[in-house]
Amino acid sequence: MAKPRSIFRTLFMEMRLLNKNGFSLQWRSFTFFILFLFAVMAGIFLILFSTGAFSVGSKECQVFLENELGHIAQDIMRDFSTLSVEGVLLAERLTEQIEKRLETAELNPSELKANPQLLEVILSEAMEQLIAALEKNKSSGVFLTLDATINQALSYAEQSRAGLFLKNMEPNIINLATPATRFMRGPASIGRQNNLSLLPQWQMEFTVAPDDFFFTTMQAAADNDLPLSRLYYWHPCSPLVGNYEHAMLLCVPLITSDGVVIGVCGFEVSAMLFKLKNTPDNSTYTRVFSLLAPFEGSTLDASKAIYAGNYSVLPLQIKGTIALKTRNGISRYVAADGSTFAGLHQVINLYPKTAAFSTQQWVLAVLIPEEDLTATIRKQNRQMIIFLLLLLLFSMGAAALISRRSVAPVVDALEQVKTHKASKYAKTNIHEIDDLIAFLASQDAADPPSAPPKNTPEVSTLFNDFVENIKTLSPAERAVFDLYMEGYTAQEITKILYLSINTIKTHNKRIYQKLNVTSRKELLVYVKMMREKDIL
Repeated sequence: MAKPRSIFRTLFMEMRLLNKNGFSLQWRSFTFFILFLFAVMAGIFLILFSTGAFSVGSKECQVFLENELGHIAQDIMRDFSTLSVEGVLLAERLTEQIEKRLETAELNPSELKANPQLLEVILSEAMEQLIAALEKNKSSGVFLTLDATINQALSYAEQSRAGLFLKNMEPNIINLATPATRFMRGPASIGRQNNLSLLPQWQMEFTVAPDDFFFTTMQAAADNDLPLSRLYYWHPCSPLVGNYEHAMLLCVPLITSDGVVIGVCGFEVSAMLFKLKNTPDNSTYTRVFSLLAPFEGSTLDASKAIYAGNYSVLPLQIKGTIALKTRNGISRYVAADGSTFAGLHQVINLYPKTAAFSTQQWVLAVLIPEEDLTATIRKQNRQMIIFLLLLLLFSMGAAALISRRSVAPVVDALEQVKTHKASKYAKTNIHEIDDLIAFLASQDAADPPSAPPKNTPEVSTLFNDFVENIKTLSPAERAVFDLYMEGYTAQEITKILYLSINTIKTHNKRIYQKLNVTSRKELLVYVKMMREKDIL
């Protein structure tokens, strides 16, 4: 009956032959680790997608837009509300002052147009009020426009109106202590009396036209029987005739006690002042900007908007649909030239509900060019994917190292079994392998020394057959057999004949079959008998 060790060695040889054509034990272990890693990475990607990790950039942008929109809207409503109140108070003071001057001249307010000689006096007396209002408020300018002209003989007298316009060249948001006041509209003599320099755009009077700030305010005051606090008007951003700078104008009518509208006064919010006060944080999105624009239906009229930021879109007309939501709640806006923006907007109430212009809607929007947002999100996702790929590569390297180290003790133990070095077996610290080695070692120790069989007729016949069968060996097989008879091991024969161990194993199999033996031990017994009979 075959020994357990012989059976194990046969199985081991067969497994080695199979692995030669298939996969090694280490490769199988490494493949298992890789499949496990890919399963884990697939789970991670699924979790990241389901939790919206790849849309973090969009969510961060939404939070950024909400924060910027929130604090800018708060500042605008506070500043514009303050200017509206201050404009109404300024109109009341100027109206009272002008009425007193007309009473002194024994004139009715309706007779102001017919008495141009009083206009310069009225304007000179109003200068102190205008300077005080400009220094007090966050405004880039203050103005007074009377419904009259000093020189009625001019050909364009119907479009010319006497008045004053003072500009703060350093808006008092920057310098509250020493505003740089300049003279832009009004009689030059009044400017000189107050030591004010004339701007290059200086003109004697205002040039007005239908539907501009002057006529719109005057018409609303004439058509509505409302308190003064409900009659002010915010004129959309545009330049005055003869001026280069865009600005919004707060316009308040001057209404006398008998209901005559004698002019308009108010404050200017220049594009520069608005930009200095309401520019969004551009540390992340360099081309982010805000705009305050008239709003009708789903259209922002960008041609009348006032902007703040480093990205100029004038004179585009940006159209945005409020219901259209993309990128987790961020609205999408399409300009007339086809350029697109991502952002958020909020309705700004510049008027009380019962005001004459309460139907005019204004919207504050914070916008980013859509390609900038897309590029930022792609960059963040690219960084995440690169990190995951590096993690996968590192894990594959770790898997290769772990599989090699975990399989090495098993391979070493099998090599020991294969080379018959029972006395040199070393512990692998793997319980099952150590038990197997100990079992095989005990089997080797229990095997009695091989002794030649007794000289019986049956043994003689087997021996004679063995000797006769040697002649059937091929030259290559005989060369291996001769080296076995000289006492060499299989490993030593590979070096002598320059053959691989698998070739030697193939020769062994054929030698055993032709000589009718089952093992190397049995072969060596017959070799010993041949030596005793001096047949070698």
